[in-house]
Order: sequence, then C-alpha cells, then structure tokens
Amino acid sequence: MGVKLGKIYDIVTNKKGYGGRMQFAQKIGVSKNKALKIKDTDEIVRKFKAVAADFIGENIDKFL
Repeated sequence: MGVKLGKIYDIVTNKKGYGGRMQFAQKIGVSKNKALKIKDTDEIVRKFKAVAADFIGENIDKFL
C-alpha cells in the first residue's frame, strides 16, 4: 500500500528538501505517513504525480 505515493514523496524530498516535502504535503493535503497507508489507485497516483511535477517544475516519471 502506498508504495508509489511514498516514492513520489521521496522524489519531492530529494529535489526540494524537507521543507519542500512539507509544502508538498500541504498542497496535496496528505502527509507522507498517511500516503504510505493509502492504496495506490491510478487516480490517486495521477493526482500526486501532477501536483509533484508542478511543484518541482519537471515531469517525475523519469524518476519513478
């Protein structure tokens, strides 16, 4: 559960640091701990990827 969402959080953290991770959590409305417990549905993964890409300024598919 939440494997892909956790990877997206890791990408954001690597690109923007811990402070960036906190900002991403505010934008997405889900903490990393909660994201790790959510089922990776296509819809949720698409939403996380879109917000993450917008937040870091590049497509994250190449990092997944």
